[in-house]
Amino acid sequence: MDRRSALIAFAGAALAFGLGSGSAAAQYCEGTVHGLSGRYNLAKGTGFLAVRARPSSSARMVGQLFNGDTVEIFDRRGNWYRVAMGGIDGWAHARWMRNSCGY
Repeated sequence: MDRRSALIAFAGAALAFGLGSGSAAAQYCEGTVHGLSGRYNLAKGTGFLAVRARPSSSARMVGQLFNGDTVEIFDRRGNWYRVAMGGIDGWAHARWMRNSCGY
């Protein structure tokens, strides 16, 4: 089998196993923080969106996001998104995020 035939056979096998389909490929998903109070108060928990170590409001806070911040969304568990932005990696509540993910 020559090289061209081998490449065509490999591509056909990849499609047959779903490796080239959109369902198997990862989709980039972006979220933007919105709807937060304009007054920052750490003690009251206002003016920022807490990013947490786990998808729970009782989990340790690992960062903060603000109105207009854009993050990459990697996962969803219930009402929580796994997000990353500028060294912050954790879980943020979905209520305060608009996204391009379709969920």
